[in-house]
Amino acid sequence: MSTALLIANPSSGKADAKEEVLSVSKFLEEHFDEVTTQLSTSAEHAMKLAREARISGVDAIFSLGGDGTVSLVVRGLLDGAADSDELPVLGILPGGTGNGFARTLGIPSDVTAALEAMDFTSTRPIDIGTVNGTPFTYTVTGGSLPEGIRDVSSEDKSHFGFLAYVTSELQRIGGDDSYRLRITVDGKRSVEDVNSFVAFSVNTMINMVTTEESSTESDGLIHLAVLKEATLPSLMSLLPNILTRTAEESDQVLLLSGKHIRIECLDGSLCCGRDGDDGPELPIDLSILPQRVKIFALKG
Repeated sequence: MSTALLIANPSSGKADAKEEVLSVSKFLEEHFDEVTTQLSTSAEHAMKLAREARISGVDAIFSLGGDGTVSLVVRGLLDGAADSDELPVLGILPGGTGNGFARTLGIPSDVTAALEAMDFTSTRPIDIGTVNGTPFTYTVTGGSLPEGIRDVSSEDKSHFGFLAYVTSELQRIGGDDSYRLRITVDGKRSVEDVNSFVAFSVNTMINMVTTEESSTESDGLIHLAVLKEATLPSLMSLLPNILTRTAEESDQVLLLSGKHIRIECLDGSLCCGRDGDDGPELPIDLSILPQRVKIFALKG
């Protein structure tokens, strides 16, 4: 008998979230013998639901929400699990306003389309990152540009969706904040003055801005993109490199990758974001759990 648990975040940014949960549950009942639906009430609750489902031997866990919801579910899946433990297959359903992780994996942004695209008989592995020992699924960010995303209110996210994210970033263009960071990649150190950085675990997005990398969702590496300046002139000068996928040729950008990356702030403090929410303060140690989680493959 096949079993599935649907963990949904009812406050992930959509006004009709509860109706969506019912629709998803009915769809899953056509493909699994037993489907249980749980609405998460807090971050701790979402993690607890995933952890208990793993322990009880559920075959699949579906996360309905944004990047933060997926992150919490994965953290719960891995909490207390031995390296050799088999985990439930993860189904990622983009039910929030920030669904960058789902987009990176090629999952349609519409929930119904995402369900119809999944092959429930086939899986594919993905890497999971860790920051200071805590799992993350998508990004760890630092600096002035990513900070704006975390400042967007839930109300704005609900009303404007992804536009709220874009607007928050545009509002910060022209900022000249700079942080002196020591970045160590697999033992090799460098000191850089930077405005912002983004570290990816599952990173196919880097292929959109450069042809030098051939990263996949399970290449066993952390990928780090560093932006040295975020003034309007510097961003405008970077645009041609982005459009031609030659970001590595710009002196405004550093593209680094490795199995272990340490980032330290040498001139003050800097708080990071983790999967769109607040994360730890520097210093941080980033590492990878290669192919630790399996997700449902897409048809075709």
